[in-house]
Amino acid sequence: MNTIETYGIIQNLKENPSANTSEQAPIRGLLHQYQEVIIKSLITSFGLDLLFIKDRHGGDVDTIHNVRAMQKGDSHFEGYANKNNQHDYEEQSNYDKSISTKYHTHKNYINRNREGAIEKEQGILKDAYTGNRISQNEKIDLDHVISAKEIQGDAGRILANADGIELANQLTNLKHTNRSINRSKGAKTTKQFNDSLDKMRSERQERIKELSNQVELDDRERKELNKLTQLESVNAKAMEDVEKVARNSYDKQLESKYYTSTKFLNDTIKSSYTLGMKMGLKQALGVILAEVVIIVKAGLPSLIKKMRASFDLKVFFNEIASMIKTAFKRICQKYKEIIQGFKDGILSGMLSSLTTTLINIFVTTAKNAVKIIRESFSTVVEALKILILNPQNLPHGEVMKAVAILISTGASVVLGTIVAEAMRKIPALNIPIVGDVLTTFVGASVTGLVSISLIYYIENSKNIKKIIDWLNQTKSSIDYKLDDYKKINEDLLHYVAKLEEIDLHHLSKQVEMTNEIAIQLTAANSDLEINRTLTDIVQKYNVHLSYDGTINGLTDFMNDPTSTLQFKL
Repeated sequence: MNTIETYGIIQNLKENPSANTSEQAPIRGLLHQYQEVIIKSLITSFGLDLLFIKDRHGGDVDTIHNVRAMQKGDSHFEGYANKNNQHDYEEQSNYDKSISTKYHTHKNYINRNREGAIEKEQGILKDAYTGNRISQNEKIDLDHVISAKEIQGDAGRILANADGIELANQLTNLKHTNRSINRSKGAKTTKQFNDSLDKMRSERQERIKELSNQVELDDRERKELNKLTQLESVNAKAMEDVEKVARNSYDKQLESKYYTSTKFLNDTIKSSYTLGMKMGLKQALGVILAEVVIIVKAGLPSLIKKMRASFDLKVFFNEIASMIKTAFKRICQKYKEIIQGFKDGILSGMLSSLTTTLINIFVTTAKNAVKIIRESFSTVVEALKILILNPQNLPHGEVMKAVAILISTGASVVLGTIVAEAMRKIPALNIPIVGDVLTTFVGASVTGLVSISLIYYIENSKNIKKIIDWLNQTKSSIDYKLDDYKKINEDLLHYVAKLEEIDLHHLSKQVEMTNEIAIQLTAANSDLEINRTLTDIVQKYNVHLSYDGTINGLTDFMNDPTSTLQFKL
């Protein structure tokens, strides 16, 4: 007998007839699942962090903001994330006479100096730092608003691999001013220069007054009075505005060059991949260790009770071996969860690394902030998986409860991290090894206690229960569509099951016979031929009639209101 191939669908339907008709039950063994969540959270967030991940102040990718902070002496940094960048800084930050000459002989510098001399002769040149018109006999300099020395030694410029000479000699960074002002300013920033002017203001004004009241001045005194007068005429606001324009242009060019470079892209990809892999391994190992801890925790009370009366080393090791074997079986059964944990870890690790790098472009993230970002993304990834994929096919209320529990656990980890970081700042706890162990223990304890408390509240609060019950009763349009698809799927499987029982060989013979009869009847041209053809068909195929086959018999049959016409092959 030929049958329709169903590729095991029918067998599965026969073996599990209710698999497609009954809804899956809500979360079972909630307390056990909560226990797993907390144990896994504590193991991965505190225990395995020490093994897999070493958080860095400022993240794992060098940014312009961070390298400048290191240059200014921020002691929180442990050096450059990429040692090649540190080597470049050490090699290129030197500023000597030969380098200074290159900055001050650039074509833009020479051309602007010539233009300034012409404008000075025409009486239209203004001092950028005082706002006053420069007289024809006044001695002036062309100043690098951001000094050549600062640009040459700027860690941000070196990181971006930008040409300092070109950047220093842009028109926005070249301004004419009185020679005394320029040489007093030197390599100082505007803020440093203005601060020094403010600091010496009263002494300077007193000296100006003293020199101005003298009847006669020698050359040295005249030069001193001119210098002090010029310094007193500096307009701090105008100077700050000039530097702001210069720095905005300078910084934008550095940022554009570095953050679009293959160097930054490669470092970012490498950092994201590395952290993703570490997070993936951490999450997967966390699932495994959580199973081991749970099995051992469940078996220890009975083992202790058994060993209390008389300790037998052989029995003890046999029991431990049994626990390990049980844990291994459980781990093998949870291979899908381990793989999923690895995948989720990779995703959350990559997202947290990218986020940290993005933040570090503008500000510096501390170690605890890096960990908080990482743990937050881990929680977000798992929560989104439950919300979007709903792998256990839970009702709306149970989905929201599961997400609430997950977020509560993640928030507890964040709180534990903050507490641990706060404790590390206590001088009395800055004890090698012991201090780290103590702060980690306290952080883990805070996480565990807060997690349990929040989970207990979510599980036992009457208000929460009302909300969950209400959500469980609600259905979205997607839910209704899914129900329709399930019904269609169920009907299709039953229909396929009926088709499976058809004998294809027998069906084929019947189709051939029916086709032959149709051809013979079509060929008949009169009632007599049709009657003769039908008689031949009845005889040939042994068709069972409800009457004797004669005209009279048919007449009697048709006159009988109780008779039923049937043809049987």
